This record gives sequence, C-alpha cells and structure tokens, in this order.
Amino acid sequence: MKTEIKNLADILVEGEAAPKGPWHLRVVKSDQCLSYLAWNEKTKEALLVDPKDTDLEAYRSLAKELAGYTWLGVIDSHTHADHISIAYDLANELGVSLMTHHLSPSSRVHLRVSKDCTFQTHSGPLKFLLTPGHTQDAMVILWGPYVFGGDTLLFGDTGRDDLPGGSASDHYESLQKIKKNVTPEMILLPGHDHKGGRASSWGTQLKLNSSLTQNREDFVREAEAFEAPAPEFFKKSLKENSK
Repeated sequence: MKTEIKNLADILVEGEAAPKGPWHLRVVKSDQCLSYLAWNEKTKEALLVDPKDTDLEAYRSLAKELAGYTWLGVIDSHTHADHISIAYDLANELGVSLMTHHLSPSSRVHLRVSKDCTFQTHSGPLKFLLTPGHTQDAMVILWGPYVFGGDTLLFGDTGRDDLPGGSASDHYESLQKIKKNVTPEMILLPGHDHKGGRASSWGTQLKLNSSLTQNREDFVREAEAFEAPAPEFFKKSLKENSK
C-alpha cells in the first residue's frame, strides 16, 4: 500500500483555492484513508489528525520539517474501524496529548473531550464538536480555516451509520450542529475518499452534498437503508484501537 504526501492544493477540487496567509497543510494518503498535519507558520503551532499505522514514517518525516514548532496535540476523530491508529505512539514521540471523544474505548487517551468546547491557541480557537452518528465517539475539529470531518463528513457524503455504535438520527443532529459552526470559506477535510482524495470549501459542500440539505426523515431513511460489507480490517482495527 503506497503512502502519498500531498499539499492541500493537490486535493482541492477545481475552482477552489488553498487559504492564504500563514496556514499550511499536508495530506497523508494511503488507500482511501486521509490524515492531516496542519500548521501556522506565524505562530509556529502544529496539529496532527487521524494518523494511520502504515504511514508512521511519513509523519515522522513531516514532523522533522517542523522542528521548533509547538505541537498542540494528536487527535483521533473517532474509533477507526478500517485501519489501526498510530495516534498514541506519535503523541508520545511528540510529547503531547492524544485527544479523543470521552467515549473512546481506548485506555491510552491523555485528554478526553466530554462536551463541545474551544481551546485558545496563539493561532486562534481550536474547537471540538461532539458529533455522534458514524460512531458514538465521533468528533469534528475546527482550527483556523480547516474543518477536520473524520467520518462524520466526507466529500459530498457522510460516513456510514451501520457499524457498531452508529446512529442515523444522531448523525442528522450532528450535521445540524456543524452547519451552525462552519463558515462557507472553511475547507472540509474528509477522513476518507474513494475517488483518490478530494477537498473543497464548506460553501461547495452545501451545494453538492445532499446530506447537508435533507430533512431528518429522508436522511435517516437513506442512512438506515445503507448496506455494505464491513471494512476489510474491521475486527483487527477495532481490537487494536480499543486497547
């Protein structure tokens, strides 16, 4: 499985532009999984979201490029069911907290987020929104111009709700919360994309992602009707990520 490191501009759809100013982002892609390293060159702060075990050396290489930066934390947006997280190991290497939803089954978490909250950073607010639906412990994270959607929000779609802990009705409510907290120019960064990795502004998502404009009844009906095989590494991933 090949690991690719891309710039944000490489995955933005046609017509979209990367944020100007001090904000920067690297996308680490392997298979359909997308993880992110974001930083602000003015304040020298950095953040790592949803790192995957097979991409460990890519994260280490990127971290070396940011020598002297203050790491705000390593975040897992939810308990992943399709790959093994390397968040705990990287948090230890970087000397920062592993941050998750308080319902995460992992015993290795340093900081558990139990409600919607905001941490003040020199770069601006780091906001955590609890967004159950895909899993009970799903979160969406906002920092600067970025919206880290995990599996709660994908490009033009949402994550599936048929795996353990999933709830279509909770997912609908989470989408309504996100809509109240995100502005059109912010960039949605999905946790997965089956078409090679795509990102766009929130304004574009509002136009093409029907899940964001559906009423509750239609969203829940469609989400509950979804059927697909479990992810390839489903049992192994849940076992390892729950340690």
